[in-house]
Amino acid sequence: MRYYQEPAKDVPVIEADIFVAGAGTAGCMAAIAAARSGARVVLIEKLPVPTGTMGNGGNTLYCFYNTEYDPDKAVRIVGGLPFEFYKRCVEEGVGYDFIATPNSAHADPYIAYPNREGLKGVLCMMLQEAGVKVLLQTMLVGVVKDGERIQYALIENKDGRSAVSARVFIDCSGDADIAKYAGLETVSNWSIYDQVCGGPTSLNFGLGGVDFERACKEAPDVISEVVIKDDKEGYMHKYKLRHTENPERCRNLCALDLRHFTNIMSLSKGEATTINNSKGPMIDASTAENLSKAEMSERIRVMRIAAAMKKDLPGFEHSHMNWAAIQLGIRSSRIVVCDKMLTNDEVSQAKRFDDEIGLYGFQDMVEKVPSSRIQPPGYYGLPYRMLLPKGALNLFVAGRCVTHDLLAHNSTRNTVSCMVMGQAAGVAAGICVKDNCDTREVPYAKLRSELLAQDVILNV
Repeated sequence: MRYYQEPAKDVPVIEADIFVAGAGTAGCMAAIAAARSGARVVLIEKLPVPTGTMGNGGNTLYCFYNTEYDPDKAVRIVGGLPFEFYKRCVEEGVGYDFIATPNSAHADPYIAYPNREGLKGVLCMMLQEAGVKVLLQTMLVGVVKDGERIQYALIENKDGRSAVSARVFIDCSGDADIAKYAGLETVSNWSIYDQVCGGPTSLNFGLGGVDFERACKEAPDVISEVVIKDDKEGYMHKYKLRHTENPERCRNLCALDLRHFTNIMSLSKGEATTINNSKGPMIDASTAENLSKAEMSERIRVMRIAAAMKKDLPGFEHSHMNWAAIQLGIRSSRIVVCDKMLTNDEVSQAKRFDDEIGLYGFQDMVEKVPSSRIQPPGYYGLPYRMLLPKGALNLFVAGRCVTHDLLAHNSTRNTVSCMVMGQAAGVAAGICVKDNCDTREVPYAKLRSELLAQDVILNV
């Protein structure tokens, strides 16, 4: 590779107390929590809108409750900012109240389902109310360190290059970008995803002009319906596509090798609101060329999936693709090595810890790997140490860039878990600023007290 020597130049500095990379579910919660502590917070996001995967088509929120097949026996285990956020969605008319889902394949007794466009507005309101300085369409391009302490985050956007000076940094980038630029130890688990769930990527999309009633009546061996909600307060039907069970009828779909392509959520009659296009290419999404190729190949793929459904399925003859996610959905790429790395045994055996910052109780792979189901009481603890990357004094990580163990990762990477971690990182960062201490010097008793004061659930 050839190199070009860039001339030295003065870079303007943006002053902050706390810098957050990535305005996905973890990053938004981290920024709001930190700003509410009184800190000056800068939050950057590469897209033109906050919300990350949640606003990108992955807007079924699992799980505010413990794993339980009977909703009447379920208990809520997540409060704090995630619960506040969803209550705001309901109040704004962009989300239903919790919907009971008895005998769910995931042992998920209730689901929360905000409108993917409306939830973006709710998060924007909460960020503005908290006083977070948000810079959208902004890329993190490097960091400046002094030993194990990060001094600046280097960013680029329409203003050119800037350096953000902060006391504490929070990496919610998904791909562990701050950790990478800081030279911290990272590992990956994307290459083994195929062993369990088919691949680390997907691109959700939707269709209009669908006659589901006719489809289920004329092709019950291929598509079936579960009515989740259908009353004066709302409409939510879920459809399961089993095209591989009738390859003769579904020649075009089967030719695309869709593997685990199954679930369709409908929030309006005649509309396939969200089609979970699982699973996309096996790639390391932390590299620019691989990610770019996958983004383009998936655009072609969803176009062909929509055309195949139109050809193969009765009731889809007049369907048309009416949206596709703005970016590829990534389940896993780069994982940061932290003081504590959760294992599947700890998750499935409902392990509790002395330094918990939240509880969680959802396991995405329970249908495919029954042994991964979380044992009674149906939730486990999230330890503070899982947010602390080795080799850094003033950095937190939160979101899908933690937890290497594949099955454990298929729990912690989910949206509500990311929000729980994000809030804890933001609260802890606020304590670091106020007390002028490093991340490992935060008194757990003080952190716990502050989390409880913010309605985080630590005991059930």
